[in-house]
Amino acid sequence: MAEYKTEQKQRLWDFLCRNRESAFTVEELAQKIYAEQSEQAPGKSTLYRQINKLVEEGRVKRIVKGNSRHFVYQITEGEGCHTHLHMKCVECGKLLHLDDELSRALLESVRRSSDFSVDEESTVLFGECALCAQERGKI
Repeated sequence: MAEYKTEQKQRLWDFLCRNRESAFTVEELAQKIYAEQSEQAPGKSTLYRQINKLVEEGRVKRIVKGNSRHFVYQITEGEGCHTHLHMKCVECGKLLHLDDELSRALLESVRRSSDFSVDEESTVLFGECALCAQERGKI
């Protein structure tokens, strides 16, 4: 079946592109897009449908938020997203991209020291982002 590029999907995509360093629940997406666009904002059911399509297309990552049953969604970096490790904040669910050069050095160091090859596409380092650490008084 042909895929149509709808105005609502484009509005969602444009918002995610403007906020590529942030991860959002569908509820947060609905609130933030409505605050920006009011009457033209897509409804929550449309957002659920469109965000799932973007996940299927590989353009958006679906990530568990902390230790909850809630998901957050964040735009990926396309094909380049598979060339480095990721760091996930266990508090807010944000997925951060580790520098390509640092990722290569870390993976090479693990391989040399333990004779073990890490699957960089599947590996995520868990911790706390600077914003969450600051909010909790750790920085």
